[in-house]
Formats: sequence, structure tokens, C-alpha cells
Amino acid sequence: MLTGRIDQADPMKQVYYNEGWSGPNKYTFEVYQLENGRYRALARKWNGKINKVQQETQYLSDTREGLKHQDYPRTRQVKIFLNSDFWEKGND
Repeated sequence: MLTGRIDQADPMKQVYYNEGWSGPNKYTFEVYQLENGRYRALARKWNGKINKVQQETQYLSDTREGLKHQDYPRTRQVKIFLNSDFWEKGND
């Protein structure tokens, strides 16, 4: 698990995105595939009123399957991701 901000110099493409609201907070969960084939997942909590990230956690995985075994926060967005059709798309 990594914490901090993404290095914007890392070439990557977004392969999954989900967002949801709980009261004034927005929660997002994103997965990117890096140029080297690895995956980076981002779990973010936002202050919805000013659209600013309050908390961000990053997770790296060498494979798509490895994304299933991360210690993600228990949010609705993570649950949706783990039960999504993301796992049926493409191969590493």
C-alpha cells in the first residue's frame, strides 16, 4: 500500500472508475493500468462542498488478479468494484 499523490509523469490509462456520495462527502475508486502493465488503484474521500480530496490511498498490483487481494477501505465503491465486470475484461 502506498500513500500520497500520484506521480503525474507515470503514463497510465484509466480502466475503472466509480463514485458515490454519503452526506457531504464524495468517495471515488479508480484503477489505472500503468505503461509497464502494473495496476494502480486509488481510493479517495472528498469534501463534496468544495470538491477537494481529504484522504487518498494508493495500491499497486503487478496483475489484475492481485487487485482483489488489497487491504482496501470498506466503502461502497470498493464493494461495487470487487463485484463488477472489471474482472471479466481483458487479460494481463
